[in-house]
Amino acid sequence: MLENKKPIIIQGAMEMEIEELLKLIDIEKEEIIKGFKFFIGKLNEYPLIISETQVGVINASMSTLIAIQKYNPIAIINQGIAGAHVDYIHRNDIVVGEKCVNINAFVTGVRNKDEGSNPFEWKFDNRSVEINGAKDLIEVAKNMKTTEKAKIFYGILGSGDIFDREVDRIKWIREKKNTISEDNESIAVYTISDRLNIKCIGFRVISNNEVTQTEEDGATSARNGIDKSTNKMIYKEYDNTPAKISQRFAIEYVKELIDVLEIHLKNRKSEL
Repeated sequence: MLENKKPIIIQGAMEMEIEELLKLIDIEKEEIIKGFKFFIGKLNEYPLIISETQVGVINASMSTLIAIQKYNPIAIINQGIAGAHVDYIHRNDIVVGEKCVNINAFVTGVRNKDEGSNPFEWKFDNRSVEINGAKDLIEVAKNMKTTEKAKIFYGILGSGDIFDREVDRIKWIREKKNTISEDNESIAVYTISDRLNIKCIGFRVISNNEVTQTEEDGATSARNGIDKSTNKMIYKEYDNTPAKISQRFAIEYVKELIDVLEIHLKNRKSEL
């Protein structure tokens, strides 16, 4: 077994994005630090921490920094649900972030009083840069076998404090940043992990695709008889399947990662 094991951290923003994880691992204790919940446990005897980051860039930044300082992880896995930015990725599909980019960092045009606003004139500022995921963690994802029937796509995760439900706006962001999805937390985790030299990977399961405008893809415009408020869209009170898929995929991924870490340690010992 691995000696002096550094834990793996799996993050989810909301309770619905971690509740399946808590059922699938052996939880030993819960810690609450500055209002953020951390569940300490093991999977296949390897130390694992489930982190409920809470929604948004600021919360994800705070909880990630706390986790790194407190637990010194070997890797961080950020997972949960997201909205699709392309018409070929559908509800319940999985997206893996080879990179992540801030999609809510703008400089507006100059307009005087009563001249209105045109977001299509806005420009992304220098905070909107691509942050790479850890290449070796991405390779583990590409080589793993999953029992999930969902299709898996690799690309750039868009992320920021925004819920885009305007199709033309989503297409505009896609054209500018080549994103395949959007969520509220990934960019915080990628940025902080990169700055502090912690390996990080993010993957999401699509909960809604506004581009296709179909009910089966969870598009807001196509929902009949369902509350179209943002909260109902986010929390998926009528169907949390995407969140469950994400968590099951995360556990399968961690099992594969643990095996890779075990092999790496054995190889190191044989070289000594």
